[in-house]
Order: sequence, then C-alpha cells, then structure tokens
Amino acid sequence: MIALSQTIPEVAYPDLSTFRFGGCLNGAAFTNDGIFRSIIPPLCPKCGVMMNRNGYNTYGKKYIGSIKMGRYICPICKESCEEDRSFWEELKGNLFGSMDAIYQQLRFYHVSYAGISKTMELIFPRGKSTIWNAFTESVEKTCIPPVQDIQIVHYDEQHSQTSGIQKYRLTLLDDATGRPIADELYDSKDSETIKAFFAKHLDPNRCIFIVTDLASGYPGILYDIFGDNVTHQLCLLHLNKLIAGNFPRNATIEQELMKYRMLNIFYNRDAEIKMLEEMAVEEERLIGQNDQKKYEAWLKEKIAAFRIFLHDQELSRRRKEENLEQRSYQEALEIFTALMAELVSCQLSSVG
Repeated sequence: MIALSQTIPEVAYPDLSTFRFGGCLNGAAFTNDGIFRSIIPPLCPKCGVMMNRNGYNTYGKKYIGSIKMGRYICPICKESCEEDRSFWEELKGNLFGSMDAIYQQLRFYHVSYAGISKTMELIFPRGKSTIWNAFTESVEKTCIPPVQDIQIVHYDEQHSQTSGIQKYRLTLLDDATGRPIADELYDSKDSETIKAFFAKHLDPNRCIFIVTDLASGYPGILYDIFGDNVTHQLCLLHLNKLIAGNFPRNATIEQELMKYRMLNIFYNRDAEIKMLEEMAVEEERLIGQNDQKKYEAWLKEKIAAFRIFLHDQELSRRRKEENLEQRSYQEALEIFTALMAELVSCQLSSVG
C-alpha cells in the first residue's frame, strides 16, 4: 500500500486511485495486506512459466511515506522480479519539483536560505544546505531561452564652457566597444533635451540597458522614451562614491569596517575587511581602557597602515593589469540581504 505521512493535515494529496500510475493499474491492484501487485502473476522472463508471489519490498521517503511493491519468484529457474515502481518515483519527483518551484519563487523575493528552511518546516522539513543544493540543481536544469538582442549603453553628462558660455555635453557610449554612439553639446540638460537626445540616437522599440549616474530624474525620462523595453542601472562608481561620502574622513576602525562592508556589496573587498576586522577587535579593547590619548595615537598608526595596504593592493592590480573583482548580481544581493538583516537585528536589540 501507499502510506503518506501526514506532515500537514491541510495538504490535499492526490487521490491515489486516480494518480497517474501509467500502465501499472492495468491488471494490478492493492491486496488486503496493502501490497501493490498484479492480479495475475507475470510470466518468468527466462523460462516463461507463471511466477509465484514472493513477499514484497518496501520503499519509503522520510516525511512522504512508503509503498509495498510485490515480489515474484519463478518456481522452475528461481528468477525473481518485482512490480514496476516508476509511479512512486514519479510521485516523489512531482513533489520535489513543486518544492523547487517554491524555492525559486522565495529566492526571487530575496528570502534567505535559512528563511526558506524555516518556512519549509511548515510544509516539508528541509535544511538550508539541502535547499541550496536543490535550488542550484533546479536552476541548472532550467531551460533558458535565447538571449535577446539587448543594447547596453552608458550615458554621461559633462559641464563645459565654450567661449565663456555654459554648455552641456551629453554622451552615449556603447558598452561592447567602448566607442561613442553620440557626443553632442546642448544649451540645457533638462528632461526634454535628454529625451530628444535619446530618441535621436537610440531605437525606442529595441530592448536596452542604460547605465546612468544617481540623478533622480532618469527613471521617468527613460520610461517615457523606452517604456518597458528599458532596464536602468545606476553606475557602480557613483554608488561607491555615495557610500564613501556618508562616512567621515577621520573615521574610526569600526566606521571604516562598516564602509568597506558596504563597498563589498559591489566589489570584492574581502582582504580589506579581514584586515579591518582584526583591527576592530583591538580597537574595542583600547576604547575600554578609557585612555583617549593612547587610542588616538594607535588609531592614527592603524589608519596609516591601512592606507598603505590599500595602495599596495592597487599597485598589485595595476601590475597584473586587473581591476577590482566585481560581484555577480546574486553575490551582491546576498551580501546586501545579510547586511540588512544584521541592521534590523541591531535595531530590534536596541529597542529591546
């Protein structure tokens, strides 16, 4: 028989009598003792003699249930076989496929693997490592449609003067080649001027990815020209400057560490964070000694050492002709989510 675990009483399992058993139900049934077997025993695949019933094998899956599959043995040649259990594998596959869809949906809304694991305790208990493996495997198996012809461009504005008159240089750069698509001077850079510039040099009916600075007016301008065909990305350089600008120039080690943890969202700053974390432990100890003069001397020395470390890192990248390692979207999202969760936790702790 098939015994389903009642993990959730509210879950509506399919009617097993109508479940898609394939061809197994043709001439097959459940016996009084709950064994799934053919009404008429099969013929021996070797000698052709009708086989005898020979007990059963039990197959189960934790939190799902179990099934008893009938066994047979030939009275002549002793060849053995059992009922086809493909429908049991199909039942499990459908269940795990549904759970994979749940994982993907929750990840789409940025739920952490730990959060998904806690949610699944209400449905089908699974650890976060198991969920991560299942999610990764399901993504790898996903049939991805061909990439559309998406144009990627960078938009920039510069303020210049021509014969003492203020002008605005509007520039579009092609991401693939790095070459200018358009570079023109205007008397104004208001929204109508920018719209006209975009409409003149870019196809509004083509899918486009545009990188701009942090000015707040771009989303509305881009939507008016391209509608749903546009994807707007803020420049990572400007985002990094925005982060750095929110911290004091004469920062403590704790402040410097938080700054680099935020910069780490977009670029790999693991080496800098490791160094600052070691300094932060010592800083906390010195602050506890209430010796301001000693602490200030120590802080000046450590900040100088950190600046030298940064300079050496930059020189090393230049010699290797490398740039800072940029985070993938998924990495950046996970780091950002972890930082936000930590912030919320700190706020709740302070309130409590």
